[in-house]
Amino acid sequence: MSTPAIALESPRRTPSIAFPLVLIALGIVFLLANAGYLVGVSWRHVAQLWPLLLVLLGADLLLRPRSMLAAVIVEVALIGGALLYLAAAPTLPGATAINTGTFTSHESVARGGESALSLTLGYGAGDLVVKGGSTDLVTVKSTREDIELQRVSRSAGSASVDVRSVVPELPFDGTTRAWDVTVPSDIPVGMTLNVGAGDFDVDLSNVMLTRATINNGASNLQIALPQPIGNIPITVSTGASSVDLRIPAGVEYRVRVTGGLNSVSGLQESSGYNAATNRFTITISSGASSITIH
Repeated sequence: MSTPAIALESPRRTPSIAFPLVLIALGIVFLLANAGYLVGVSWRHVAQLWPLLLVLLGADLLLRPRSMLAAVIVEVALIGGALLYLAAAPTLPGATAINTGTFTSHESVARGGESALSLTLGYGAGDLVVKGGSTDLVTVKSTREDIELQRVSRSAGSASVDVRSVVPELPFDGTTRAWDVTVPSDIPVGMTLNVGAGDFDVDLSNVMLTRATINNGASNLQIALPQPIGNIPITVSTGASSVDLRIPAGVEYRVRVTGGLNSVSGLQESSGYNAATNRFTITISSGASSITIH
């Protein structure tokens, strides 16, 4: 007589809820920002909340096998606290201002008779100001010892300069680093800015701009444009950001926005763009951003 086989059921595994809750929370943040309820929120604060992911994962692993309800309550409370922090962040001292701090290092590239500049800037997390008025080809000041001139080449009256930062993008000492970058105002300048998360003030209002490409992550990005000479291409590729685009009065322009959940405030194409010789052609590719044009 054979003994019937007994089928042993494996313990039912309850799926993790931490990751779906994080996605829901990020969706709420982007929705509130696009709707104007989180005006001025620093997306750098979003990036700085990454340790919360570790806390959520630990709480999920500890509580979920014992009680799904307890895991939900604790994780929702943690995420709710993070949302309250983001909502209050714009009112905190220094939350929306570029932190210039005390500059501790300085690098510059002297002119050698060049009549044009091509600048490539690599910068991670922190505060960044880019502006005109330099008597050199480029001047960089930093609150840290983190400036590295990668390459300087000169040919046929033009110069190409590549400057990058040499510290981790997310410093662990709790301080915010800042760069102040100055370029000339009296020669044509083309630039590529590859930056991370932070508050970025790109004031090109007194720069003879020939082109600009800005690649950034989660940030508050302010761009002030000059009077154009010719058709000037501007390309912005960003993640989840607040983009403030300031165009001088009377300047013709067109802004094309592609990507995911974006809100756009302001006129996207001026009436005389098609017939204009001097104009800006602006392309913004974004994941989930609030874009203001004025």
